[in-house]
Amino acid sequence: MNQDDFEISVEVSDPKVQSGLNKYTTYSVRGMDKNGQFDVIRRFSDFRLIRQFLITKWPGCYIPPLPPRKAIGNMDQKFIDDRMHSLQEWMRIMSQSKYFWYSEEFQLFIKANGDIEKALTQVPKLTYDEIINKYQDTFTDLSGREINRELIQKITDFHQFLKRVNPMVENFKQIAKNIAEARQNFQESMVNFLQNQLPGYEQQVLLEFSESQDKLVIQNIKNDEYPSQLLNNYLNLLQQNEYQSLFQEIKKESKQVKAFLETMIQREKYEQQKVVYEQKQKELQIQLQEVLAGKSSIKNIFSTSKKEDQIAKLQVQIDQVCKDIENMQFICDILTVLLGYIEIDKFKLEKQQNYYRMAKSLIQYEVQLSQVSEEFWERVQQNYNLL
Repeated sequence: MNQDDFEISVEVSDPKVQSGLNKYTTYSVRGMDKNGQFDVIRRFSDFRLIRQFLITKWPGCYIPPLPPRKAIGNMDQKFIDDRMHSLQEWMRIMSQSKYFWYSEEFQLFIKANGDIEKALTQVPKLTYDEIINKYQDTFTDLSGREINRELIQKITDFHQFLKRVNPMVENFKQIAKNIAEARQNFQESMVNFLQNQLPGYEQQVLLEFSESQDKLVIQNIKNDEYPSQLLNNYLNLLQQNEYQSLFQEIKKESKQVKAFLETMIQREKYEQQKVVYEQKQKELQIQLQEVLAGKSSIKNIFSTSKKEDQIAKLQVQIDQVCKDIENMQFICDILTVLLGYIEIDKFKLEKQQNYYRMAKSLIQYEVQLSQVSEEFWERVQQNYNLL
């Protein structure tokens, strides 16, 4: 793919809640590309709009999903901040596909002032010929790639795989959510136990039994710099929840699976449209044969047109349908090559890398938490009152 080497920079920041009858949040979208600087204000609905435009203008290309909508709690600051980071990541991913970024519709999104919906609706619809020409210019390295039975089977198998695992991913998402919530409750309770309940028990109960501050365990640790630091390290890790990150990753993956299914369905729609045109071609050819044979069909029995005019009209229609079939076939071939040679492998590799990154992060957290916990409790055990 011939792409410009200019490194695109983009930042989504400065979320602001706009007051009114229906509150909404706006975000600043700033950066620079080969066409210069851009600095616009966009709301979440604008991001949804440009994604839908890209799906329409780039059929068969995988468009990453946006973060989900939220009907209740969408004005909470944490939700707004999380959405801002998700939109930043979405823009970063889009900047890696220069053909999306420098398309007319996306350039309007990052540079047009005023009503972005109005600006986008003025972008003309693409004809089949224009889609073909655009894809030929964009994906030049796919030219000449072979379409064979194995490639078509690869696409079919992956489509069936995604449909099969989609409910499994949804179930895994719910499990990850339950674990994240359970872990959150446990670690918050443990923090409260170490910070408040256990020291409080020592001061209010154990002190009465022992009649000496020196015999308090946790209090003595807090007064000693080294074990006190161990306690702080332990508390800091307990206040993190890597399982919440796991849940967010699975949540994103669930949306990505659905988005890729949408991509594959687009190819199917073109295949179905080709079948419709082929059926129409057969019907027109039958009508033409009947007219040439001097037979009267229901459609032409009441026609006042001359036989020659009917033949000419039917031939024009047949030629147009042949052209439509040819275009559909060409687009289907392009999408087959795009999915079979690029998008499926790219998606698989991305999911694999995400899983390994997620697993590594979770393992590192658990190991670190275990080490810090063990170090802290061993130091507690060294208290002479416990020996």
